[in-house]
Amino acid sequence: MEGAKRRRDQDQDQDQDDDSGGENQNQNQNQKQERSASEDQKSPELDDDDFQETRPQSKRSRTLPPHQNLIEVVKGNVDLIPKAVKIWVERYENSPNLATSQLLSMLFEACGAKYSIKEDLLDETDVDDVVVALVNLARSGEIEDYHTSRKKEHKNFKENLVSFWNYLITESQNGPLFDKVLFDKCMDFIIALSCTPPRVYRQTATLMGLQLVTSFISVANTLGSQRETTQRQLNAETKKRPDGPLLDSLNKRLSLTHQHITTLEDMMRKIFTGLFVHRYRDVDPDIRMSCIQSLGIWISSYPSLFLQDLYLKYLGWTLNDKAAGVRKASLLALRKLYEMDENVPTLGLFTERFSNRMIEMADDVDLSAAVCAIGLVKQLLRHQLIPDDDLGPLYDLLIDQPQEIRRAIGELVYDHLIAQKFNSSPSGLTGHDDSSSEIHIFRMLQILREFSTDPILSVYVIDDVWEYMKAMKDWKCIISMLLDQNPRTGSTTDEDSTNLVRLLFASIRKAVGEKIIPSTDNRKQYHSKAQREMFENNRKDITVAMMKNYPQLLRKFMADKAKVSSLVEIVMFMKLELYSLKRQEQTFKAAVRLIKDAFFMNG
Repeated sequence: MEGAKRRRDQDQDQDQDDDSGGENQNQNQNQKQERSASEDQKSPELDDDDFQETRPQSKRSRTLPPHQNLIEVVKGNVDLIPKAVKIWVERYENSPNLATSQLLSMLFEACGAKYSIKEDLLDETDVDDVVVALVNLARSGEIEDYHTSRKKEHKNFKENLVSFWNYLITESQNGPLFDKVLFDKCMDFIIALSCTPPRVYRQTATLMGLQLVTSFISVANTLGSQRETTQRQLNAETKKRPDGPLLDSLNKRLSLTHQHITTLEDMMRKIFTGLFVHRYRDVDPDIRMSCIQSLGIWISSYPSLFLQDLYLKYLGWTLNDKAAGVRKASLLALRKLYEMDENVPTLGLFTERFSNRMIEMADDVDLSAAVCAIGLVKQLLRHQLIPDDDLGPLYDLLIDQPQEIRRAIGELVYDHLIAQKFNSSPSGLTGHDDSSSEIHIFRMLQILREFSTDPILSVYVIDDVWEYMKAMKDWKCIISMLLDQNPRTGSTTDEDSTNLVRLLFASIRKAVGEKIIPSTDNRKQYHSKAQREMFENNRKDITVAMMKNYPQLLRKFMADKAKVSSLVEIVMFMKLELYSLKRQEQTFKAAVRLIKDAFFMNG
């Protein structure tokens, strides 16, 4: 086995072997196609043994030949895989060596190499010798890449291959899965192939190896539920009588179930140490990404084994991967872990070690990764795992250019600073519902104070938070605060009044479909019928809320040019005919006179 160890310690940069094999493959392709065509013509009797589906068939005719080629099953109709697997398991129970030889041939051909091991030599075959022969086939170009093929017939190959192994493990759980022969041999070849220079071998072997662990976990979870049920039955029976045949039967069942779970966990560890530990840092970013995606699934679905720092650290390390897809896969896996409250205590040390990097990634060069990082930081805040002092760089992103980033930060700001941060009301607002519009607007004003000197930045912040904050559409509440008529908030400072006017004006424009942030493109906006109806209803609500108070607002801020200019513009977004319908013509005339006075006073 020394040759295998040396190969597994090779640097993944040996892809040149794969590339040279690819050149020879192109040279030999035509010869292979001609040879294949001639063989088909000379040996029509093989059609009975080949699994082919050239056109849709009725369910009644979808039967399997007795000795179907497993690779053709994988390349064919996914609906026939369960039946093929069941037939193969029955064959294994009758002729283990023959069935194992067929399965290994499928494994090799799935990697792209046509190679078989005779059933009578199966026990004597050395894994290293087979792998060397397979690598030589790749170097000579005698392989076909199903994994990345764009051919129509190979469109679903990866999905079918994954389904095949999943069905095989499920079907084998009452037999071959625990005989410590079949799957040990399969794992040996998969691990060895995953450490070879040819990229196609590593890609396909990694795909199969990762799926094995995922399927092992599914069976282990089922057995775990059975173990709990058996344990409860055993406890109940023990209370009734100290011994007896039923008690012996339950003890045997419990012991066997526990033994099977232990066997599965040993197989999981074998693939993790033999395959994952090497392939998560493969030169191919797709292989690295597959590893991290699978690890996230394993930790979430089988935390009793995988939710520990021994495995979590790989998610933390790949936050620094040079490929954006790998970083994003790690972020998504972590976000799913932090969403489950029961995981949080175990994640304490990991959080302490990697939280700074998670926060940094909110400004990742890849937009989708940055948005994922912001969602992850929100989970950390929800569990109070990071201090507020660490969030300063995130708030700077409120005025960042990409809209997706600003929206994600806006949601975080609303959830953390406006809706969730304060468990008790701020001073001056005690004794009131924490979710009330007054409380939320007051907290928004605290944020806007940081941007009071720059109205443009204030509008950016308002735009970011607007869709999450219902209080911004509470026109009556905002107006009453501006007129100092709200007993909960009392009188407002001049700075807060300025920000309130900005908030009111920007929110009204947003509510009627206007853009308040300059767009990076000049494309015309199109709205659906439902959106147009919503905007029209908002105009009505705004007009009703402003109708009697509009003159008072104009009169109060008449001498303040910064405020009155925005207040005057609000009239353009009101449904003015409502003044007549509500018999408020005199109020409208008063508003018009005040607008005229404001124009001459500040014009």
